Amino acid sequence: MNPSSLSARDKQILWHPFTQHGLEQYPVEITSAKGAYLFQSDGSKLLDCTSSWWVNIHGHGHPALAEALKRQALQLDHVLFGGVTHEPAVRLAERLVEVTGLAGHRVFYSDNGSTAVEVALKAALKHQRNRGLPRNTIAALRGGYHGDTFGAMAAGGSIGYFDKADLNAVPVVHLPVPHRAADAPLDEESLTLLGQCQSMLDEPHIAALIVEPLIQGAAGMRTHSIAFMRALLEYARQRGVLLIVDEVMTGFGRTGNMFALQHLGVVPDMLCLSKALTGGILPLGATLISGEVFDSFKGPDFSTALAHGHSFTGNPISCAVALESLHLFEREQTLQRVLRLEQFYRERLLPMATQIADLPPPRLLGGIFAFEVPGMDSRYGNAGARGLISWFLKRGLLLRPIGNTLYLMPPFCVGDAELALLEGALHEFVNELR
Repeated sequence: MNPSSLSARDKQILWHPFTQHGLEQYPVEITSAKGAYLFQSDGSKLLDCTSSWWVNIHGHGHPALAEALKRQALQLDHVLFGGVTHEPAVRLAERLVEVTGLAGHRVFYSDNGSTAVEVALKAALKHQRNRGLPRNTIAALRGGYHGDTFGAMAAGGSIGYFDKADLNAVPVVHLPVPHRAADAPLDEESLTLLGQCQSMLDEPHIAALIVEPLIQGAAGMRTHSIAFMRALLEYARQRGVLLIVDEVMTGFGRTGNMFALQHLGVVPDMLCLSKALTGGILPLGATLISGEVFDSFKGPDFSTALAHGHSFTGNPISCAVALESLHLFEREQTLQRVLRLEQFYRERLLPMATQIADLPPPRLLGGIFAFEVPGMDSRYGNAGARGLISWFLKRGLLLRPIGNTLYLMPPFCVGDAELALLEGALHEFVNELR
Protein backbone atom coordinates (compact mmCIF):
# COMPACT_ATOMS: atom_id res chain seq x y z
CA MET A 1 0.00 0.00 0.00
CA ASN A 2 1.32 3.40 -1.02
CA PRO A 3 1.93 5.28 2.28
CA SER A 4 0.62 8.50 0.71
CA SER A 5 -2.63 6.92 -0.53
CA LEU A 6 -5.95 8.01 0.91
CA SER A 7 -6.49 4.61 2.57
CA ALA A 8 -3.06 4.67 4.19
CA ARG A 9 -3.57 8.20 5.48
CA ASP A 10 -7.01 7.18 6.79
CA LYS A 11 -5.51 4.22 8.62
CA GLN A 12 -3.16 6.55 10.47
CA ILE A 13 -5.71 9.05 11.75
CA LEU A 14 -9.37 7.97 11.60
CA TRP A 15 -11.62 5.82 13.83
CA HIS A 16 -14.49 4.28 11.86
CA PRO A 17 -17.94 3.29 13.20
CA PHE A 18 -18.67 -0.34 14.11
CA THR A 19 -15.11 -1.28 13.18
CA GLN A 20 -12.55 -3.48 14.93
CA HIS A 21 -9.38 -1.74 13.82
CA GLY A 22 -7.24 -4.59 15.08
CA LEU A 23 -8.65 -6.68 12.22
CA GLU A 24 -9.80 -4.20 9.58
CA GLN A 25 -7.78 -3.82 6.41
CA TYR A 26 -7.45 -0.66 4.34
CA PRO A 27 -10.82 1.03 3.67
CA VAL A 28 -12.30 1.32 0.19
CA GLU A 29 -11.49 4.69 -1.38
CA ILE A 30 -14.60 6.41 -2.77
CA THR A 31 -14.11 9.59 -4.77
CA SER A 32 -17.57 10.27 -6.22
CA ALA A 33 -21.08 8.86 -6.57
CA LYS A 34 -23.93 9.00 -9.06
CA GLY A 35 -27.25 7.21 -9.11
CA ALA A 36 -26.87 3.79 -7.53
CA TYR A 37 -23.09 3.72 -7.99
CA LEU A 38 -20.05 4.70 -5.93
CA PHE A 39 -16.82 5.37 -7.83
CA GLN A 40 -13.42 4.27 -6.52
CA SER A 41 -10.13 6.11 -6.83
CA ASP A 42 -9.05 3.78 -9.66
CA GLY A 43 -12.15 4.73 -11.68
CA SER A 44 -14.05 1.48 -11.14
CA LYS A 45 -17.59 1.57 -9.80
CA LEU A 46 -19.44 -0.25 -7.04
CA LEU A 47 -23.18 -0.78 -6.78
CA ASP A 48 -24.30 0.71 -3.46
CA CYS A 49 -26.23 -2.32 -2.20
CA THR A 50 -26.87 -0.89 1.29
CA SER A 51 -27.96 2.61 0.23
CA SER A 52 -24.95 3.88 2.19
CA TRP A 53 -26.25 2.47 5.50
CA TRP A 54 -29.94 2.60 4.57
CA VAL A 55 -30.15 6.34 3.91
CA ASN A 56 -30.08 6.90 0.14
CA ILE A 57 -33.36 6.32 -1.68
CA HIS A 58 -33.39 8.47 -4.83
CA GLY A 59 -29.78 7.82 -5.83
CA HIS A 60 -26.57 9.73 -5.31
CA GLY A 61 -26.08 13.18 -6.78
CA HIS A 62 -29.74 13.77 -7.55
CA PRO A 63 -29.84 17.24 -9.16
CA ALA A 64 -33.14 18.26 -7.51
CA LEU A 65 -31.78 17.58 -4.03
CA ALA A 66 -28.48 19.30 -4.81
CA GLU A 67 -30.31 22.35 -6.16
CA ALA A 68 -32.56 22.52 -3.07
CA LEU A 69 -29.45 22.42 -0.88
CA LYS A 70 -27.72 25.19 -2.84
CA ARG A 71 -30.80 27.41 -2.98
CA GLN A 72 -31.47 27.18 0.77
CA ALA A 73 -27.79 27.57 1.73
CA LEU A 74 -27.65 30.88 -0.10
CA GLN A 75 -30.87 32.13 1.51
CA LEU A 76 -30.63 30.91 5.13
CA ASP A 77 -28.00 28.35 6.09
CA HIS A 78 -28.66 28.06 9.83
CA VAL A 79 -30.18 29.83 12.79
CA LEU A 80 -30.82 28.77 16.36
CA PHE A 81 -34.20 27.07 16.81
CA GLY A 82 -34.89 28.28 20.34
CA GLY A 83 -37.50 31.02 20.04
CA VAL A 84 -36.90 31.30 16.27
CA THR A 85 -38.63 29.70 13.29
CA HIS A 86 -38.33 29.59 9.50
CA GLU A 87 -40.32 28.39 6.50
CA PRO A 88 -38.45 25.12 5.73
CA ALA A 89 -38.91 23.80 9.30
CA VAL A 90 -42.60 24.72 9.47
CA ARG A 91 -43.39 23.45 5.98
CA LEU A 92 -41.55 20.16 6.50
CA ALA A 93 -43.40 19.58 9.79
CA GLU A 94 -46.70 20.20 8.00
CA ARG A 95 -45.76 17.73 5.27
CA LEU A 96 -44.58 15.07 7.71
CA VAL A 97 -47.85 15.22 9.63
CA GLU A 98 -49.66 15.02 6.30
CA VAL A 99 -47.79 12.06 4.78
CA THR A 100 -47.80 10.05 8.02
CA GLY A 101 -51.47 10.67 8.64
CA LEU A 102 -50.69 11.72 12.23
CA ALA A 103 -52.94 14.77 12.48
CA GLY A 104 -52.49 16.62 15.75
CA HIS A 105 -48.90 15.45 16.29
CA ARG A 106 -46.07 17.92 16.92
CA VAL A 107 -42.63 17.62 15.28
CA PHE A 108 -39.42 17.80 17.32
CA TYR A 109 -36.30 18.01 15.15
CA SER A 110 -32.91 16.48 15.96
CA ASP A 111 -30.00 15.37 13.80
CA ASN A 112 -30.02 11.56 13.41
CA GLY A 113 -31.97 8.39 14.16
CA SER A 114 -30.47 7.77 17.57
CA THR A 115 -31.31 11.28 18.74
CA ALA A 116 -34.83 11.01 17.29
CA VAL A 117 -35.28 7.93 19.50
CA GLU A 118 -33.65 9.68 22.45
CA VAL A 119 -36.20 12.51 22.17
CA ALA A 120 -39.04 9.97 22.21
CA LEU A 121 -37.71 8.07 25.24
CA LYS A 122 -37.02 11.24 27.17
CA ALA A 123 -40.45 12.68 26.31
CA ALA A 124 -42.20 9.43 27.28
CA LEU A 125 -40.58 9.26 30.70
CA LYS A 126 -41.05 12.99 31.41
CA HIS A 127 -44.67 12.79 30.23
CA GLN A 128 -45.39 10.13 32.84
CA ARG A 129 -43.65 12.19 35.55
CA ASN A 130 -45.61 15.29 34.54
CA ARG A 131 -48.78 13.28 35.02
CA GLY A 132 -47.63 12.08 38.43
CA LEU A 133 -47.48 8.42 37.39
CA PRO A 134 -44.78 5.97 38.59
CA ARG A 135 -44.03 4.73 35.06
CA ASN A 136 -40.25 4.83 34.65
CA THR A 137 -39.42 1.81 32.45
CA ILE A 138 -39.31 1.33 28.69
CA ALA A 139 -40.47 -1.90 27.06
CA ALA A 140 -38.67 -2.91 23.87
CA LEU A 141 -38.66 -5.94 21.61
CA ARG A 142 -35.94 -8.53 22.06
CA GLY A 143 -33.46 -8.15 19.21
CA GLY A 144 -34.45 -4.55 18.52
CA TYR A 145 -31.95 -1.81 17.71
CA HIS A 146 -32.65 1.89 18.15
CA GLY A 147 -29.30 3.69 17.99
CA ASP A 148 -26.08 4.25 19.89
CA THR A 149 -26.77 7.04 22.39
CA PHE A 150 -27.29 5.78 25.93
CA GLY A 151 -31.08 5.69 26.06
CA ALA A 152 -31.29 4.20 22.58
CA MET A 153 -28.62 1.63 23.47
CA ALA A 154 -30.57 0.57 26.53
CA ALA A 155 -33.70 0.06 24.43
CA GLY A 156 -31.69 -2.10 22.01
CA GLY A 157 -29.54 -3.79 24.64
CA SER A 158 -30.79 -7.30 23.84
CA ILE A 159 -29.20 -7.26 20.38
CA GLY A 160 -25.73 -7.93 21.81
CA TYR A 161 -23.84 -5.06 20.20
CA PHE A 162 -23.11 -3.11 23.36
CA ASP A 163 -21.18 -3.53 26.61
CA LYS A 164 -23.49 -4.36 29.51
CA ALA A 165 -21.87 -1.60 31.55
CA ASP A 166 -23.22 0.96 29.09
CA LEU A 167 -26.84 -0.14 29.27
CA ASN A 168 -27.97 1.18 32.65
CA ALA A 169 -29.01 4.71 31.63
CA VAL A 170 -32.70 3.80 31.19
CA PRO A 171 -34.57 0.88 32.82
CA VAL A 172 -35.71 -1.41 29.99
CA VAL A 173 -37.52 -4.75 29.78
CA HIS A 174 -37.21 -6.75 26.57
CA LEU A 175 -40.25 -8.60 25.27
CA PRO A 176 -39.91 -12.00 23.54
CA VAL A 177 -41.26 -11.86 19.99
CA PRO A 178 -41.55 -14.42 17.18
CA HIS A 179 -40.03 -13.83 13.76
CA ARG A 180 -42.51 -14.55 11.00
CA ALA A 181 -43.34 -13.34 7.51
CA ALA A 182 -45.38 -10.15 7.49
CA ASP A 183 -48.52 -11.95 6.30
CA ALA A 184 -48.19 -14.90 8.71
CA PRO A 185 -51.21 -15.66 10.96
CA LEU A 186 -50.94 -15.97 14.74
CA ASP A 187 -49.72 -19.54 15.29
CA GLU A 188 -49.49 -21.34 18.63
CA GLU A 189 -45.98 -20.11 19.47
CA SER A 190 -46.89 -16.55 18.53
CA LEU A 191 -49.93 -16.63 20.81
CA THR A 192 -47.81 -17.98 23.66
CA LEU A 193 -45.23 -15.22 23.24
CA LEU A 194 -47.97 -12.62 22.88
CA GLY A 195 -49.33 -13.72 26.25
CA GLN A 196 -45.88 -13.35 27.81
CA CYS A 197 -45.54 -9.86 26.32
CA GLN A 198 -48.95 -8.88 27.64
CA SER A 199 -48.03 -10.03 31.14
CA MET A 200 -44.89 -7.89 31.03
CA LEU A 201 -46.88 -4.87 29.81
CA ASP A 202 -49.28 -5.30 32.73
CA GLU A 203 -46.56 -4.09 35.10
CA PRO A 204 -47.54 -0.63 36.40
CA HIS A 205 -44.06 0.85 35.88
CA ILE A 206 -44.04 0.50 32.05
CA ALA A 207 -44.00 3.99 30.52
CA ALA A 208 -43.74 3.19 26.80
CA LEU A 209 -43.25 0.42 24.28
CA ILE A 210 -40.77 1.06 21.45
CA VAL A 211 -40.80 -1.12 18.33
CA GLU A 212 -39.27 -1.35 14.89
CA PRO A 213 -42.47 -2.03 12.93
CA LEU A 214 -42.46 -5.21 10.85
CA ILE A 215 -38.69 -5.65 10.49
CA GLN A 216 -35.70 -5.48 12.84
CA GLY A 217 -32.88 -4.18 10.67
CA ALA A 218 -29.73 -4.63 12.75
CA ALA A 219 -30.97 -8.01 14.02
CA GLY A 220 -30.53 -9.39 10.51
CA MET A 221 -33.64 -8.05 8.77
CA ARG A 222 -35.92 -10.21 10.93
CA THR A 223 -39.58 -9.69 10.05
CA HIS A 224 -42.65 -9.62 12.28
CA SER A 225 -46.16 -10.79 11.58
CA ILE A 226 -48.56 -7.89 11.05
CA ALA A 227 -51.15 -9.77 13.10
CA PHE A 228 -48.76 -10.19 16.04
CA MET A 229 -47.50 -6.62 15.94
CA ARG A 230 -51.00 -5.17 15.72
CA ALA A 231 -52.21 -7.27 18.67
CA LEU A 232 -49.18 -6.27 20.76
CA LEU A 233 -49.53 -2.54 20.08
CA GLU A 234 -53.27 -2.53 20.68
CA TYR A 235 -52.80 -4.29 24.02
CA ALA A 236 -50.12 -1.79 25.07
CA ARG A 237 -52.48 1.06 24.30
CA GLN A 238 -55.22 -0.58 26.39
CA ARG A 239 -52.80 -0.69 29.33
CA GLY A 240 -51.97 3.02 29.09
CA VAL A 241 -48.49 2.37 27.67
CA LEU A 242 -47.26 4.96 25.15
CA LEU A 243 -46.49 3.60 21.68
CA ILE A 244 -43.17 4.64 20.10
CA VAL A 245 -42.68 3.48 16.51
CA ASP A 246 -39.08 3.65 15.32
CA GLU A 247 -39.17 4.08 11.54
CA VAL A 248 -35.63 5.38 11.22
CA MET A 249 -34.87 2.50 8.84
CA THR A 250 -38.33 1.52 7.57
CA GLY A 251 -39.63 4.99 6.77
CA PHE A 252 -39.92 6.52 3.30
CA GLY A 253 -40.78 3.48 1.23
CA ARG A 254 -38.48 0.75 2.49
CA THR A 255 -41.34 -1.68 3.27
CA GLY A 256 -43.39 -0.91 0.16
CA ASN A 257 -45.64 1.63 1.88
CA MET A 258 -44.46 5.14 2.66
CA PHE A 259 -44.29 4.08 6.33
CA ALA A 260 -44.42 0.63 7.90
CA LEU A 261 -47.06 1.79 10.39
CA GLN A 262 -49.45 1.98 7.43
CA HIS A 263 -49.31 -1.82 7.23
CA LEU A 264 -50.46 -1.97 10.84
CA GLY A 265 -53.29 0.55 10.95
CA VAL A 266 -52.13 1.75 14.38
CA VAL A 267 -51.66 5.40 15.38
CA PRO A 268 -48.53 5.73 17.55
CA ASP A 269 -48.02 8.30 20.27
CA MET A 270 -44.56 8.97 18.83
CA LEU A 271 -42.90 8.27 15.49
CA CYS A 272 -39.12 8.46 15.01
CA LEU A 273 -37.73 9.34 11.57
CA SER A 274 -34.27 9.91 10.08
CA LYS A 275 -31.98 8.17 7.54
CA ALA A 276 -33.94 8.63 4.26
CA LEU A 277 -35.73 11.73 5.57
CA THR A 278 -33.53 14.00 3.42
CA GLY A 279 -33.16 11.47 0.63
CA GLY A 280 -30.00 10.35 2.39
CA ILE A 281 -27.76 13.33 1.68
CA LEU A 282 -27.90 15.37 4.91
CA PRO A 283 -28.33 14.51 8.62
CA LEU A 284 -31.78 15.18 10.06
CA GLY A 285 -33.99 13.50 12.64
CA ALA A 286 -37.63 14.10 13.47
CA THR A 287 -39.82 12.81 16.29
CA LEU A 288 -43.55 13.20 15.79
CA ILE A 289 -45.30 13.41 19.19
CA SER A 290 -49.03 13.34 19.87
CA GLY A 291 -50.85 16.47 20.98
CA GLU A 292 -51.85 14.73 24.22
CA VAL A 293 -48.22 14.10 25.15
CA PHE A 294 -47.23 17.61 24.04
CA ASP A 295 -49.92 19.19 26.22
CA SER A 296 -48.56 17.44 29.34
CA PHE A 297 -45.39 19.55 29.03
CA LYS A 298 -47.20 22.86 29.24
CA GLY A 299 -47.02 24.60 32.59
CA PRO A 300 -46.46 27.85 34.49
CA ASP A 301 -42.67 27.37 34.68
CA PHE A 302 -39.82 25.46 33.00
CA SER A 303 -40.03 22.46 35.35
CA THR A 304 -42.52 20.59 33.11
CA ALA A 305 -40.84 21.55 29.79
CA LEU A 306 -38.81 19.16 27.61
CA ALA A 307 -35.24 20.26 28.28
CA HIS A 308 -33.74 18.88 25.10
CA GLY A 309 -32.19 20.32 21.96
CA HIS A 310 -29.26 20.29 19.54
CA SER A 311 -27.19 23.04 17.99
CA PHE A 312 -28.45 22.11 14.52
CA THR A 313 -32.08 21.46 15.50
CA GLY A 314 -34.34 22.40 12.58
CA ASN A 315 -31.43 23.21 10.26
CA PRO A 316 -32.97 25.07 7.28
CA ILE A 317 -30.82 23.34 4.64
CA SER A 318 -31.66 19.84 5.88
CA CYS A 319 -35.36 20.73 6.12
CA ALA A 320 -35.40 22.17 2.59
CA VAL A 321 -33.74 19.06 1.15
CA ALA A 322 -36.17 16.81 3.05
CA LEU A 323 -39.07 18.72 1.51
CA GLU A 324 -37.60 18.22 -1.95
CA SER A 325 -37.16 14.50 -1.25
CA LEU A 326 -40.87 14.25 -0.43
CA HIS A 327 -41.68 16.06 -3.70
CA LEU A 328 -39.59 13.47 -5.58
CA PHE A 329 -41.81 10.67 -4.26
CA GLU A 330 -44.67 12.26 -6.18
CA ARG A 331 -42.79 13.39 -9.31
CA GLU A 332 -40.85 10.17 -9.81
CA GLN A 333 -43.49 7.72 -8.49
CA THR A 334 -40.93 6.35 -6.07
CA LEU A 335 -43.22 3.84 -4.40
CA GLN A 336 -43.84 2.23 -7.79
CA ARG A 337 -40.07 1.76 -8.07
CA VAL A 338 -40.09 0.01 -4.68
CA LEU A 339 -42.83 -2.36 -5.84
CA ARG A 340 -40.80 -3.13 -8.96
CA LEU A 341 -37.77 -3.91 -6.81
CA GLU A 342 -39.86 -6.15 -4.56
CA GLN A 343 -41.18 -8.01 -7.61
CA PHE A 344 -37.62 -8.54 -8.83
CA TYR A 345 -36.64 -9.98 -5.46
CA ARG A 346 -39.65 -12.29 -5.46
CA GLU A 347 -39.30 -13.54 -9.01
CA ARG A 348 -35.53 -13.63 -9.52
CA LEU A 349 -33.70 -13.80 -6.17
CA LEU A 350 -36.07 -15.62 -3.85
CA PRO A 351 -36.00 -18.89 -5.88
CA MET A 352 -32.18 -18.85 -5.76
CA ALA A 353 -31.93 -18.16 -2.03
CA THR A 354 -34.46 -20.87 -1.15
CA GLN A 355 -32.16 -23.45 -2.78
CA ILE A 356 -29.68 -23.05 0.08
CA ALA A 357 -30.34 -25.92 2.48
CA ASP A 358 -30.85 -25.84 6.26
CA LEU A 359 -31.52 -22.13 6.56
CA PRO A 360 -34.40 -20.02 7.86
CA PRO A 361 -36.63 -18.69 5.08
CA PRO A 362 -35.28 -15.63 3.23
CA ARG A 363 -36.87 -12.31 4.19
CA LEU A 364 -38.47 -10.11 1.57
CA LEU A 365 -40.30 -6.86 2.27
CA GLY A 366 -40.55 -3.90 -0.08
CA GLY A 367 -37.04 -2.83 -1.05
CA ILE A 368 -35.33 -5.23 1.40
CA PHE A 369 -34.11 -8.77 0.69
CA ALA A 370 -32.12 -10.87 3.18
CA PHE A 371 -31.03 -14.43 3.87
CA GLU A 372 -28.56 -16.29 6.09
CA VAL A 373 -25.27 -17.68 4.82
CA PRO A 374 -24.68 -21.25 6.04
CA GLY A 375 -21.68 -22.00 8.22
CA MET A 376 -21.07 -18.39 9.19
CA ASP A 377 -20.77 -16.98 12.69
CA SER A 378 -23.90 -14.96 13.55
CA ARG A 379 -21.96 -12.41 15.62
CA TYR A 380 -21.44 -8.95 14.20
CA GLY A 381 -18.06 -8.28 12.57
CA ASN A 382 -17.07 -11.94 12.20
CA ALA A 383 -14.32 -13.10 9.85
CA GLY A 384 -16.81 -14.64 7.44
CA ALA A 385 -18.57 -11.32 6.98
CA ARG A 386 -15.29 -9.61 6.15
CA GLY A 387 -14.64 -12.31 3.59
CA LEU A 388 -18.07 -11.77 2.03
CA ILE A 389 -17.43 -8.06 1.70
CA SER A 390 -14.22 -8.78 -0.23
CA TRP A 391 -15.91 -11.40 -2.42
CA PHE A 392 -18.64 -9.02 -3.54
CA LEU A 393 -16.27 -6.05 -3.93
CA LYS A 394 -14.42 -8.02 -6.59
CA ARG A 395 -17.72 -8.32 -8.45
CA GLY A 396 -18.59 -4.64 -8.24
CA LEU A 397 -20.98 -4.69 -5.28
CA LEU A 398 -20.59 -2.95 -1.92
CA LEU A 399 -22.39 -4.93 0.79
CA ARG A 400 -22.04 -5.06 4.56
CA PRO A 401 -23.43 -8.30 6.06
CA ILE A 402 -25.03 -8.30 9.51
CA GLY A 403 -23.48 -11.29 11.27
CA ASN A 404 -24.35 -14.20 8.98
CA THR A 405 -27.13 -12.29 7.21
CA LEU A 406 -26.55 -11.08 3.67
CA TYR A 407 -29.00 -8.35 2.72
CA LEU A 408 -29.74 -6.08 -0.20
CA MET A 409 -31.17 -2.57 0.20
CA PRO A 410 -30.12 -0.54 -2.85
CA PRO A 411 -31.40 2.94 -3.78
CA PHE A 412 -34.81 2.83 -5.43
CA CYS A 413 -33.38 4.26 -8.66
CA VAL A 414 -31.79 0.91 -9.66
CA GLY A 415 -32.57 -0.05 -13.25
CA ASP A 416 -32.32 -3.17 -15.36
CA ALA A 417 -28.51 -3.09 -15.56
CA GLU A 418 -28.15 -2.87 -11.78
CA LEU A 419 -30.72 -5.62 -11.19
CA ALA A 420 -28.89 -7.86 -13.67
CA LEU A 421 -25.63 -7.24 -11.81
CA LEU A 422 -27.29 -8.20 -8.52
CA GLU A 423 -28.83 -11.32 -9.99
CA GLY A 424 -25.59 -12.45 -11.63
CA ALA A 425 -23.50 -12.00 -8.49
CA LEU A 426 -26.06 -13.72 -6.28
CA HIS A 427 -26.38 -16.61 -8.75
CA GLU A 428 -22.61 -17.12 -8.65
CA PHE A 429 -22.58 -16.88 -4.88
CA VAL A 430 -25.39 -19.39 -4.38
CA ASN A 431 -23.75 -21.82 -6.78
CA GLU A 432 -20.55 -21.69 -4.73
CA LEU A 433 -22.56 -22.49 -1.58
CA ARG A 434 -24.37 -25.49 -3.06
